[in-house]
Formats: sequence, C-alpha cells, structure tokens
Amino acid sequence: MKKTLLSILLVLLIFSCKKEPLSEFMFFERVAKEEVIDKYALATRLKQDPNSTLYKALPNKRVKIVSIIYKTIDPSGNPILASGAIFYPVADADFINMGTILGVHYTYGANNEVPSEKMGVTEGLFSLFGYVVVAPDYIGYGASKDKVHPYYDVLSTGQVCADMLLAAKEYFASISKKISHHITVMGYSQGGQASLCFLKFVETNPAYTGAFVIDQVFAGGGAYDLIKSYDTFVTKDYSSQPVTIPLLVLGLNYGDSLNLDLPQMFAEPLLSHYPDWILSKNYTTDQISAMMGETKLTRIMAPQAFDTTNPNTKKFRGSLRNNSLIVYGKITDWTPKAKITLLHATKDTIVPYENTESAYQAFKAAGCNVTKHDIPGKDHKDAGPEFYTFCMLQLVV
Repeated sequence: MKKTLLSILLVLLIFSCKKEPLSEFMFFERVAKEEVIDKYALATRLKQDPNSTLYKALPNKRVKIVSIIYKTIDPSGNPILASGAIFYPVADADFINMGTILGVHYTYGANNEVPSEKMGVTEGLFSLFGYVVVAPDYIGYGASKDKVHPYYDVLSTGQVCADMLLAAKEYFASISKKISHHITVMGYSQGGQASLCFLKFVETNPAYTGAFVIDQVFAGGGAYDLIKSYDTFVTKDYSSQPVTIPLLVLGLNYGDSLNLDLPQMFAEPLLSHYPDWILSKNYTTDQISAMMGETKLTRIMAPQAFDTTNPNTKKFRGSLRNNSLIVYGKITDWTPKAKITLLHATKDTIVPYENTESAYQAFKAAGCNVTKHDIPGKDHKDAGPEFYTFCMLQLVV
C-alpha cells in the first residue's frame, strides 16, 4: 500500500512540474495501436446508422483513438498487464476545460468487442464534444485475455479502472499534454456496477483518494445487489440472458479464489462446453446464450447449486454477498461521497429493476447526493440508448 501511494504521489508531482515529454512511467507500458477517424466511421464501428438523426447532430470532429497497455494487478495482487482505449478530439489542444470521462463497458463475451480491440465504444462518442474518454478493458480481455474475467468482482474492477486512468495521464504526459483531474464516470449494465466499483475503490483506498476528483457518476442498469438478483433469478427460474449466470460463477470463482467444484454448479451441456463457449472469448453473449439454448436456471445449474446448505454453494453465495454494493436494501461498508445518478429500465428482464430502487433508497437514507431516473416500459437492451442520450443531455446541452 505504501509503495502504491508513493508511486501515485510521484506521478502527480511529475505532472505538475514537468513540461517536457514524460519518458519514465509507473503505469503506462506502451501504445498498442492508434488511429484517427471521424464520427461516421465511429458510428459504423459501433454498428449504428451514420445517417441517423442522432449521428448527424453530433459535432463533425476527428477523433484519435489510442489502444494502450498498462500495469495493474490481478485479483490475487500479482502484477499484470491490462489494456484499454483512449478517445480524444484531434483539434482540441486543451482537454482540461471539458474534463475526463471514465467509460466502463457493459458485458462482452468476445475479446474482439472490447475497447482496445474494437477501437470503439459508445462512451467514446463524448470525445466528439471535447472530452477525453478513458475506456478500460476488464481483466480477462485484451492484453490479459488468457485470464478468466473476474465478472462483477468489486475490487478488481475498481483497481483496473483507477490504474487505467493513471496510465492515461502518463500517456498524455508522454506527448507533453495534460488531462483534467476531474472525472465523470459512466457505464451501463455491467458498466453501471463497474462505475460504482470505481467510485468505491477510490473513495475507500487512501493510495488513490488524492489522484482524482470525481465530479459525478452515471450508473445505468447495473446489478448492485448480486445476492438479491441471483435469488430473483432462482425464484423465477428464468433469465432472458442466461450467459450472465455462468459468467458470475466463473468470474467470482477466479476473482475471490473460491476453488468451486464446477460439476456441483453447472449442468450439462454447460458443464462440458463452458471452456469453449465462455473462456475462449470467441463468442458474443448473444451467441453464448443461443448455444446454451435454455433460459431456465434449473436446466443450466446443477441441483446442488440450489442447495443453500451445500458448502460449495455457500462459498458462491458468500462471494455474491461480498461483492454486492447493496445487500437487501442496505449499504455494505461504504457511503458514496460523489454525486450519483442511477438509471434503470422498469421492465428489465436481465438485471432486475429492484437493484436500482434498492440502491437509491439505501444511498438516500445515508444522506448521499443521489438521484434516480426511471426508463419506463423498456427492457434492458432497449434502454441502453436512452441511458447514453440522458448522459449526453446532462453533459453537453
């Protein structure tokens, strides 16, 4: 901890005093690739219609996208290289006035979808307005694709996001530029939970507290109470995106070193095929769900997984609870200080709406600066564009 704190303080001192290009780095490793594109190419990359009303209304600026490799640590505390992408407008020399956006992505299955590989992410659109957008891959993708993705692991998620931001500062220092110390955080679905993981990590970790000023957080459609969400799926025996269940099991098994007996967690054919379907990172979440061919948990999970007295199951449920930001309507071990806006679709069948209602009530009861915005009548995927439109209206109008 002391070593990390000294490293961060030294980085901040260098940024404040040194005007020449920075050549020695503590987080930034190297640039993997870079390119300059316009808004229409970015729209096409994001599989959006470049002639739509929304994209025609966006500023017509050229954006530089830089894929970087940086140093962080894995869930066990060992050094590891991770990756991510940085987006910024080519014509704007001063990025400090607009600020920096940490854009944390939703659930991906395929490695070629993540920011450093795809060189495109929805949050990157905000660079057209003058923002620097920093978009980390989570561990398990990009430079660390040989690792299991620690899905919804709070500490690991917060760590990689914070270290990516410090690496981004060093990247800009290497080209004799500075970026804003002020951070706006946004993310949808898994990104909604990841945005609060980052906030918790920074606000509760003294080594990082002084490294950033977090202005506000936009968290959309995230699962903040993992144990309640999982129990909801079990009770209903249904998930419209069943891939999230094995992702949770495998991710927390790695992230929390649970050493689960997977034959007591997965039923066939998932048990025989999860290495190819999930761990290979060759398939999108929709493709994996289609190959699983089932939405009922009782046909996805082994019978022992529903036995709450089973030692194996108890370890998994304990991890779900430990990685919940809210547990059955109560804050766990942290009270947010930054301004938070929570958004959620009221008809969500992937991440239960109750996550956001519960988090809102818990944060509000604790005196936090929190607001809630419902997206009525829509399911999870359909509400995504409305989340980003809401953020855009708040930040650039």
